[in-house]
Amino acid sequence: MTANPILQHLTEWNPVGRQLRVQMLPKIKSNSVTVESGIFRYIVSESPSDDDAVALILNIQNENNGSVLCVTGLSTSRVPVMESKFYVGRTATGSVLPRHVETLINSGIQDGWCPHDAGVSFIMRVSNAEVFGDVT
Repeated sequence: MTANPILQHLTEWNPVGRQLRVQMLPKIKSNSVTVESGIFRYIVSESPSDDDAVALILNIQNENNGSVLCVTGLSTSRVPVMESKFYVGRTATGSVLPRHVETLINSGIQDGWCPHDAGVSFIMRVSNAEVFGDVT
């Protein structure tokens, strides 16, 4: 299994001599959003599936390189090729907007994510309805 290509891994040694792994989102190809608790960087990545749906994975991190909030459970679909104005197969029907990221940051903090503390990734599973509302 390969590491998530979106995350850069920095390796440091702690005083006891054990390896300590710190994950850091790259500043290039990531977006920034400011909320009450600070400035955060985020990246939305896609994971293809067998049907028309595209799973979205959202990685969020405090600018000061705290632990990563990994949001899973979101999905979107592709715009049909004939309707797409852009590169074939690359246009999704829905987007993760900064206001969605702000909501997810606040939910993560309420669920126990400590964005300012270094540590392992905090995984939060949500649904499209929770983030985007009822889109019927």
